Amino acid sequence: MEKWQPLNREQALAARDLSRVGETFIDYKGQLNEILYSILTPLDYQVFVSKQAFQHFEKHSLPARYQADLPHLLNNPDFILPSWEFRTTHLYYKVVEDKFLVVAVHQKGDIRFVATMHKTRTVKGLREKMSSHHDSLYARGGFKWKKKWK
Repeated sequence: MEKWQPLNREQALAARDLSRVGETFIDYKGQLNEILYSILTPLDYQVFVSKQAFQHFEKHSLPARYQADLPHLLNNPDFILPSWEFRTTHLYYKVVEDKFLVVAVHQKGDIRFVATMHKTRTVKGLREKMSSHHDSLYARGGFKWKKKWK
């Protein structure tokens, strides 16, 4: 895959880049992470998914079906916002069952990696007026904002 293109679930799973499996990197907390795969995002960069990220998802009691959809969510989110706390962190949102599945992608040096994933009813920072839908880095074609997400 050279250029980003939206993929369905099966295509996204097949499009995972396994070329760096087993390599390690140090995350923003100074912890060692082992790469499982990477996936190309609409912002045209690769995001690494680590073994430790999946271990972290367990803390949020995230069902396995959502974990399996991670490549699709990263490749085909509904919208992406920068975090109002850390502007180099991007929050990938996907509407699921009238809630959001949100994935936080952190950057350390030239590596972008999944830090966490969880479900939420609101978009982080909108209620506090720290973020706005105008800050979107990406919005899927035809996506409509709703006021109840604040």
